[in-house]
Amino acid sequence: MRGFILAAGFGTRLRPITDHLPKALVPLAGKPLLAHAVDFLRSHAIAPLAVNTHYLADAITAFRTSTGESFEVFHETPEIRGTGGALDFARAFLGGDDTFIIINVDIVARFDLTEHISSFLRSNDSCRLLAFPNSSGTGTVRYAAETGDYLGTSADTDCSDNASTADFIGMTLYRREFLSLVGPDDFSILPVWKRAVDRGMKVTVGCIDQGYWRDIGRPESLAQAHFDCIDGVLSIDMPSSQIIDRERKISYPARWQAKEYEFGPYAWIEEPSFDPSLPIKRSVVFSGARPVASIGGEPVRSTLFTPWGTLPFNE
Repeated sequence: MRGFILAAGFGTRLRPITDHLPKALVPLAGKPLLAHAVDFLRSHAIAPLAVNTHYLADAITAFRTSTGESFEVFHETPEIRGTGGALDFARAFLGGDDTFIIINVDIVARFDLTEHISSFLRSNDSCRLLAFPNSSGTGTVRYAAETGDYLGTSADTDCSDNASTADFIGMTLYRREFLSLVGPDDFSILPVWKRAVDRGMKVTVGCIDQGYWRDIGRPESLAQAHFDCIDGVLSIDMPSSQIIDRERKISYPARWQAKEYEFGPYAWIEEPSFDPSLPIKRSVVFSGARPVASIGGEPVRSTLFTPWGTLPFNE
């Protein structure tokens, strides 16, 4: 099965970080989102891989060169193409195998993807949207409870007694035949899913019973993913230079290990240039961040500190 990572987006909600980095290279626990996505796919034996680019594309190419990662790049120019357009643009790559998976670079997930791939391969589905159950009825997609058939998004369908809702996690399994429905004018993938259903192709929602996922395209979500690492809810590769103290609920550079500091709880601090005695709570200080200052000794909280400025977030 081939893998395609959607990494062309602007990431406007993460400015000022994304004024300087493409969203794909925004760090999570000291490692770019794109690296986490590549590792996740490779851990489930998905190969070869490709990535689409548009905004600050040269930075992603430089990342590939510096890390030695092996993935093909599809650079969308002069305009970004959206998910539907991305599939059309990369159809030669995607159609090189019977099946492929599309994932969003700003989704961090940990679950047994291999199990869901095996189930998909045993089915006659043309497309399967991966999702986590949502019993509150507020999920982003609706599906038939008995068959798993995709009924539409929550925005364009009514809830009924035989419909269940789930949270789509930005990962979709496809068979090559699905590409026949995608054209150069398709920007959003949503009409293409509906087109597939209308033409008798089987589109389903595959619910994941156990695992973790988070869309970290917003400041509060990016921060929460770091806090989930502190709590042990999210387990990901991270630099050995970073220490997590789960008892005190903090993370800090290993070179500070022998010292006691006043920051926390839920302070994730990398290698910044600031006084580590400053009271910081429920915040992330990225490597290279500007000096942090508190006002009147009050704790600094609910903020992403970056090399390019601060990014407050709502808790």
